Amino acid sequence: MSYGALGENAITALSRGLGLAGGTWMNTGEGGLSKYHLSGNPDIMMQIGPGLFGVRTPGGEFSWEEFKKKSGIEQVKAFEIKLAQGAKIRGGHIEGQKVTEEIAQIRLVEPGQTINSPNRFYEFKNFNELFEFVERMRDVGGKPVGIKIVVGDLDALEEMTKTIRDTGKGPDFITVDGGEGGTGATYQELADAVGLPIMSALPLVDEMLKNMVYVTGSS
Repeated sequence: MSYGALGENAITALSRGLGLAGGTWMNTGEGGLSKYHLSGNPDIMMQIGPGLFGVRTPGGEFSWEEFKKKSGIEQVKAFEIKLAQGAKIRGGHIEGQKVTEEIAQIRLVEPGQTINSPNRFYEFKNFNELFEFVERMRDVGGKPVGIKIVVGDLDALEEMTKTIRDTGKGPDFITVDGGEGGTGATYQELADAVGLPIMSALPLVDEMLKNMVYVTGSS
């Protein structure tokens, strides 16, 4: 969970515990990278959601300059584009009273203003454009870039794997979240009906990637 959804004590405790464990990763959530994530010196995976928190311009567009700054932090080992998240389904929400000066600085938003993260990215409209965006991020940042998905549409999953096969482009890794995952910050009807559970979704993604990309494709 992001800093802002969780407080500094929780994020610090997680960071220090993961740092002590060694060989572990800490995902920032979509709320940006804070000093609390870095405090325990774990390896960081910085997640980027449709709100682009921490890598956005004042107008809400993706900032390559801010992205480059985050890429230059040694502890940040990879980036994850969050296309979907389990039980959350819709975009993120944080009340204005929780958007302190510190949180606003981390997320690059206005303090005191309610934040509603969009439920989709506007930087790309299809898998071809997504993977071109991933390639540019990889080139600019010099670090691995993955995507996070929830399996709710098998046709879309097939389209994604075909695009990887046909273009030779794609993410460095794919995170699969079950429909039961996430914080539950959504409507009950969405949590119950959107997205396959992880025990069904993960084998489907694995099988389709193997059959579509690694068997019929060249990569």
